[in-house]
Amino acid sequence: MRRALAGFGLFVLMVVVGQTPLMAAEAAVSECKGLEQSACASNQRCSWVKAYKTTKGRDVAAFCRKKPERKASTEAKAASGGSQSGGLQ
Repeated sequence: MRRALAGFGLFVLMVVVGQTPLMAAEAAVSECKGLEQSACASNQRCSWVKAYKTTKGRDVAAFCRKKPERKASTEAKAASGGSQSGGLQ
């Protein structure tokens, strides 16, 4: 009984916040997932990964993936012109 009430409480919280479980799942899906190679290549935020074989011998099909996003600290270092280490140059 207690477990059922806890699940219901979580459901109520999500409804109050305005997010359903389906909305949360949709937000997690990448914009690049499932794109064909030509569509992937034309999107600057996506990268095409060629097919490969793992070390255990499993074949992995080629796919499109979202490029990693740069962290704010990395961009700040690049904008300031280099290392922040304070070492000798």
